[in-house]
Amino acid sequence: MPAAELSEPEYLRHVEHLARKVVAMAKEEGWLSHGDDPAELTPLQQVISQLDDQIRHHHFAGDGCVDDSELPLMKLAGIVVLRPEAMPAGMAGTYDEICARLGVDARPEGWAIWNTWAADGQPVSIVMVDLEGTEGVLMNWTRGIEVYPVTPLPAQVVLARQGWVTPMTLSPLSARKLGTTRPVCWSPADG
Repeated sequence: MPAAELSEPEYLRHVEHLARKVVAMAKEEGWLSHGDDPAELTPLQQVISQLDDQIRHHHFAGDGCVDDSELPLMKLAGIVVLRPEAMPAGMAGTYDEICARLGVDARPEGWAIWNTWAADGQPVSIVMVDLEGTEGVLMNWTRGIEVYPVTPLPAQVVLARQGWVTPMTLSPLSARKLGTTRPVCWSPADG
């Protein structure tokens, strides 16, 4: 779609996407470094370094940036958020019924479900109490920013089940595997 046909928010998201792509490509080429002496950088490298400094993602507890966690990032197939007042579109049953099928209490705060893979590659759903961090991940995904949370602490995990809970919001990784277009974006692992 030509830029003239985009609304202002769509245009700004498109420009942000392109800026992230430029920064990602500079990182892939191996020359984007914030530790370099700016006098040793070309004018283009200086501008791209400044661009990288300005592009931000929505930070949340457990994003691998805010705290000094040594836990690895967890790649997700997708996320499901269950709340008594707002169920995912297309999910059959009431909140109480779905909680009963999952084997968890129908708590007023709701549940976050991370769909991921076990060590052997099998699909696994992890029922979590971490709604705030999960919503932080989703806020980034809706902006086209590929971020993943750190591996959850045992205290955050209520239940793990074989298979995935659906319908889920697909991660950028899953969307790419399915052939849909997702922006190339910065992730916390990139620094």
